[in-house]
Parts: sequence; C-alpha cells; structure tokens
Amino acid sequence: MKYQAILADTFGSIDIDVEILMLLCSLVLFYILHKARHPHMIERKRKTADGICAAAAQSKAHIGTDASESTAREQVTTSKRDAEAVQARHAEIEKSLHDAFDAEDYWQVLKCWGAIKWFGQCPPVYLSQAVKAMQCCNKDNRAIVAEIRDFLKWHPQKRNTGLVDDILESLARQHENAQLVEWIVSMLPRVKLAKNSRTYEILLRMHVATGNHAKAQEVVSEMKERKVELTPCGRVAVLTLALQLDNVDMVLKNLSRLKTSWDVRSTWAVSPFALQRHKESILKQIVELAHKQEKLSQLQAILQDMSVPQDIVNAVRADCKTSAFAGSWRKPSEASDEASTSEGSRSDSEEEASIGPCFRPPPGLATPCF
Repeated sequence: MKYQAILADTFGSIDIDVEILMLLCSLVLFYILHKARHPHMIERKRKTADGICAAAAQSKAHIGTDASESTAREQVTTSKRDAEAVQARHAEIEKSLHDAFDAEDYWQVLKCWGAIKWFGQCPPVYLSQAVKAMQCCNKDNRAIVAEIRDFLKWHPQKRNTGLVDDILESLARQHENAQLVEWIVSMLPRVKLAKNSRTYEILLRMHVATGNHAKAQEVVSEMKERKVELTPCGRVAVLTLALQLDNVDMVLKNLSRLKTSWDVRSTWAVSPFALQRHKESILKQIVELAHKQEKLSQLQAILQDMSVPQDIVNAVRADCKTSAFAGSWRKPSEASDEASTSEGSRSDSEEEASIGPCFRPPPGLATPCF
C-alpha cells in the first residue's frame, strides 16, 4: 500500500496533456527531417547507379565490338570455305556428267544433271545433253518438255530463244521427233519467249523434209502475218516446198532472192561433201519444172549472174533458142503426147495460167506466200 501511494503521487504530479503535445511535436520534427534528407539520398543513389550502368555499357560495347569483328572474320572465312567447297563440288559433278555423256552412260548423265541443274552456273549446253539422255532412256515427250520449261524458269538469266533453237536444231534432224519439236515450240510463250527467224527456219526444214506440206505452209503464212524475214536456209526450204508442189512461180521468185547467198555455205543445211551435188540436183529440178511450165526464158534471166554449172546454163540457153530442147528433158512418150495435145486443151492451160500458177495443190493446202 505504501508503494501504491508513492506511484499515485508521482503520476498525479505529471501533466498528461503536455506530454502528449511533446510527443506529437517530436514526431512532426522527425518526419520533416526525414523528408529533407530523402531526396539527397535518392539523387546520390541514382548517380551511382548511372555510373555503374555507363561503365557496364562501355565494357559491353567494347566486348561486343571485339565479338562482332571476330564473328565477321569467322563468317568471311566460312563463306570462302563454303564457296570453295561448292565450286569443287560443281567441278566434280560437271566432270562426271561430261565423262558419262562421252561414254553414252545416259542414266548417269541424268543423275548428274539432277545434281548440277540447281547450281547457278549450270551451263546451258548440259540441257541439250540432258534432253538427249532423256530420249535415250525412253522418257516421254511431256517429261522432256517439262524439264526444258523448268530449267528456263529456274534460270531466267540463261533464258533465250537461241538456247531453245539449239535443242530444236538437233531434234529436228530426226523425223520421229516432229511432235516433240512442235510441243517445245508451243511451250515458248509460257516461259516468255517468242519464235524468231531461226525457229521458223527449223520448222520449215523439218516439215519439208517430212513432206508435211500443210504444216510447212502454215509456218510460211504465220511468218508473213508476223512480218518475220526468211533466212537464206529457210528460203531454200520454201524453194524445195515449191518444187514439191510444182509451183514454178514460187520457185523462180525464191531462186531470184537466193542469188546473193547461193554460194554461202550457211545457206545449205547439208554436209560439205554433199553440197555441190545437192545444189546441182536442185537446179536440175528447177530447169525441168521451168521447161514443163514454159518458164525457161525467165529462168535464164535469173541464172545469168549466178555461178551454176555451165552445162545447165547452156541447156537452158539452147532450149530458149530452139524447140528441140524439149526432147532432151522429156521422155519420147511425153514428147509425142505433147505434140498430140489438142488446141482445146491448150486453151484450157492458157486459161489456168492466166488465173495463177500452173499447178493444183492438194486438198486443204493454200498457195504458199513466199
């Protein structure tokens, strides 16, 4: 009880309101001091952090530069190494294809072709070799046309009509390839190519050689419509077509236009050994047709400036001077038949001559344009 009285006296002497007020003032002062100190700490921490980040970035940039230079050097080295490996592989496949083609191992040729055609530097000459290999391996025409079309699409820098003409040139020499040649020609628009004078020349020679007069005249008509000039070799094909159709006017017209290129080697699509014999054969056919159609005087005028065998020139000249030449170019039976021809038949022939060429084309064939 004694201690309780002492505590009661002690606490009774304290002013509670004053103490509470002092506590509140202390808290306010602490808060003000804390707020005044906090921005300085934040700024100092921020500057410290910025310095650390800058140092780290600089170090990282330095390391990154070194790494980039190292990576670039490695990439260049790798690229050179890869290019050398690709070149070596291409040379290896190219040699294998060449050796296989020379050995007539056409299955191996196709295997090598399948590998080399994806190289950017694939020479176009291998395309024609691949076409021959596909034929020898009994690939059908559709597969061959598709192979040519795909190559031209995948190698636009090598896409030109001359490349296709080289393939057509070799194919057109064999009559059984006529359908394949026509399919390849019809494919040209799909690879954005157009026929040129050489393409038409190849088609004309092929159709004339196979005796397909209708197709040959379609080619001639298309050339006239598109205003494509005949090459000298193509004109020889048209002249041969005219001889086959007994169209003397067309023969003389094309012979006259061949005068300047008659002795040029490239005009004739025959071997050098058969060239002279072939030209003489053509001339004899022309003389016979001109004699039959009574056009020897016009033929003589054309032959004057041409280097042709002298015996042919003399024969034409002699027949123009005397009618005795007729017996030297026709059989006796033909000469007697001609002598017994009635006046009425002569008038019919003259009427046909006044209308047009003295020949009757087969059904469905139009008169050639050139």
